[in-house]
Amino acid sequence: MRRLPAPARSRLIDTDLAALVAAYVLCIVGMWIRHGGWAGLTGGWDTAWASLSRITGLITSGLAIVGVVLVGRPTSLERLFGMDRLFVWHRVIGDLVGILLIAHVATGSTDWIIHSGLRRTVSDFIGGEPYMGLATIGGAITALVILSSLKSLRNRLSYETWYFLHLAVYIGFGLSYGHQIVLGTDLAEDRVARVFWAVLHVVALASVLWGRWGRLARAWIRPLRVEDAIAVAPGVVALHLSGPPLRKMRASAGQFFFLRPIRRGMWWKSHPFSLSATPTTAGLRFTIKSLGDGSTAVMALPHGTKVVVEGPYGATTSAALNDRRGVFVVGGVGVTPVRAMLEDLPAGSEPLVLYRARRTADLVHLDEIQDLARRTGGQVVTLVGPTAGLADRDPFSPERLRALVPDLTERVAVLCGPERLIHAARRGLLAAHVPTEQIYYERVWW
Repeated sequence: MRRLPAPARSRLIDTDLAALVAAYVLCIVGMWIRHGGWAGLTGGWDTAWASLSRITGLITSGLAIVGVVLVGRPTSLERLFGMDRLFVWHRVIGDLVGILLIAHVATGSTDWIIHSGLRRTVSDFIGGEPYMGLATIGGAITALVILSSLKSLRNRLSYETWYFLHLAVYIGFGLSYGHQIVLGTDLAEDRVARVFWAVLHVVALASVLWGRWGRLARAWIRPLRVEDAIAVAPGVVALHLSGPPLRKMRASAGQFFFLRPIRRGMWWKSHPFSLSATPTTAGLRFTIKSLGDGSTAVMALPHGTKVVVEGPYGATTSAALNDRRGVFVVGGVGVTPVRAMLEDLPAGSEPLVLYRARRTADLVHLDEIQDLARRTGGQVVTLVGPTAGLADRDPFSPERLRALVPDLTERVAVLCGPERLIHAARRGLLAAHVPTEQIYYERVWW
């Protein structure tokens, strides 16, 4: 048995990404200016509407391409920023695409009506003009997907329903592509611009096919099997997976995988779970709490069940400590990645774990965590009880944190747990003057 090698670290740095974004924006805006966009915008309303329609259309499509690339989970970006940030950026871009799509349709319709009249415009938009009928349908599909992603509507849908509805956006983009090439002034009359635009779409498609679906296909070919499932607390099970594919796998403590059991009614659903032990060639361990039908079904998988394991994902690993002492603020089932990271720390690293729970029974893996902390010269402090019943109503106030961790500002903080815990702990750490770059966490994106 040996530890799995860590995934390769991203070679990108923030300035690389900033330069790439700047170049991308300059190419799109420069293309518009080169084809008379700025002159049209300042030449009076007769040409301004068309110019506005062109630039909003280009930016809408340009942002949509970036959104598709992000959802492809490119390894270099995911390793650097974490999947939660990629999905937050994807969501923000989706909102911007929706706003710009409305602006594009409004300005384009106004220009068309001014030059062709209302009846002719309606006729052209529903198919009278080549590719415009497809573009209208594609725009409507894209708008529907964006609306379904609004928080008020998304919370009413199951993840699976929302996800499969979300896939329709690729149909919307595909239907809209033709009118950009044939009718768009910036592309129809410039071969170099058309090739550039086509390459962008091919890159976006390739990133999804290789990075998302390709990774999933490779995981399907090499599934693991359930070795055993051991109850570690009421409603909590430690699930062990093993199999020959582990010999070629890379993973680090602190990361998570998507598990997809190959069983009737379950094979089309995936669920993210963090490693709760250092990954080795002997197996992967996930500690799962019953929080819904999906997690409960995974907990009950019988011995030998094949499980598609997609990953690993996650940028917060023990490497984030960079040989400095760490303070781990954990709660709920969020303790699992920290338990794995503690196992990965060398002797003398002196970690301090602040373990928050409402009840003693909720302190999952407490004995293991205490043993690991002692082995590395650290300690575990439990903060148990309802908030109203604690001596200090805010266990993560800056005063409380400084009392518990005298050298707080010299440590790297790792936060794992429910959203409320992460928010409260981060607020307290910042108020205690812990630098932002020393605080690590990954949030649930759904």
